[in-house]
Amino acid sequence: MTTRAVVAALAMCVALITGIRPDQAHAEQIAASSRGRTSPPAAFLTFCSKNPAECARSGSVMRSVPLTPERHRELQQVNAHVNAAIQEVSDLEHHGQEDVWSIPRDGRGDCEDFALLKRKLLIQRGWPSSTLLMTVVGTPEGEGHAVLMVVTDAGDFVLDNKTSRIVLWSQTGYLFFSRVAQANPRQWEAIDGGNARYTAATRRGLHPQLGIQR
Repeated sequence: MTTRAVVAALAMCVALITGIRPDQAHAEQIAASSRGRTSPPAAFLTFCSKNPAECARSGSVMRSVPLTPERHRELQQVNAHVNAAIQEVSDLEHHGQEDVWSIPRDGRGDCEDFALLKRKLLIQRGWPSSTLLMTVVGTPEGEGHAVLMVVTDAGDFVLDNKTSRIVLWSQTGYLFFSRVAQANPRQWEAIDGGNARYTAATRRGLHPQLGIQR
């Protein structure tokens, strides 16, 4: 098989796994890039102090994980399961205060709780923590939001409690602020880029170092 044929075959495999056509791959920004270290959300630091095991590194540090059909099915299963099993409620209703990060153990939680549970379940399935990154974003409506970013050799994909579809980070319509650093699950890094379809109010109203604003 020629080199060109091998590349074409690989592109088709990625398309089958991810739903992205080969002609779209060049147009999409498949991997997020870092602009260097930034301060973690305050609520994340509190969560880690109370749950140190959840903020410890699991497995080897990997730049990305191969997105095999089996791994893609695991992402779909975990994302759909958690989205169906957890009832979304605000932190104020759930904990009596704003911005609390927790593993939902009573069947209720908000966006970061969904993401933390997905991370935990994937780690239990053998995924390295270096490829499962808690991420702070802003929605086009100007709201703070948290998702789980999964770093694969086919791109950085987002597991989101707002949808059971798994898409590339650049396809979400979100403004990306920061995420956990791959080498150290207690450190955070600023994200460079993301989809540009946002209002000025979104950029003014959200700041990653202030945690998730409601």
